[in-house]
Amino acid sequence: MSTAPSASNAPEQSPDRRSLRERRQERTRHELVDAVLEIIAEGGLPDATIERVSEVSGISRGTVYAHYPGGRDALLRDAYARLGRELVERTRAAAAAANDWRESLLAHASAMFDLAADARLGHFYNVSGPTLVVDGAERGIGSGASAAMIGDTLLAAQRGGAVSAEVDARATAVLLVGALRESAIGIASTPSGSTTYFAAFTRLIDGLAAG
Repeated sequence: MSTAPSASNAPEQSPDRRSLRERRQERTRHELVDAVLEIIAEGGLPDATIERVSEVSGISRGTVYAHYPGGRDALLRDAYARLGRELVERTRAAAAAANDWRESLLAHASAMFDLAADARLGHFYNVSGPTLVVDGAERGIGSGASAAMIGDTLLAAQRGGAVSAEVDARATAVLLVGALRESAIGIASTPSGSTTYFAAFTRLIDGLAAG
């Protein structure tokens, strides 16, 4: 019969030192971003107005502006950042489950292309979003993390002799992220092209293998 872990064996959790007000504010912002993403997924970016966000979330316009004084643009920045963080989480999990360096790198393509093929969210993240979020921390959440992960994977594969020693791991990682981004832009406009882009990215990866 299983028993609950004792207090001494239970994993320690850092106490949440935020005030009740701070936690409520974060929850409200989370709900507002949920509403923005739901609206974009259903009707596209033009439907993501403050009025519509207020309606879907059940949160008054005044409260929306209290949390986002920058209005719609500020909300869209947070929505863009949320998609970037979720993409990184999915990619990291898939890469961790891969059997080798090649599968690990292809996990980046699978995660990015799946999002890009989502009719409206994919277009927002890869096409319309970057025209709105032109600077700031939100801009590089996905690409920065992907470049770091891909670079680390290539370096580890080089140490194991699987990737050519002539490959500059960090520079190649940046180039591969650029290839993924351009492919995602194409897929966002023509989702049926996902298979073609994935095959092309696979050939790029295969070219990195040690001879």
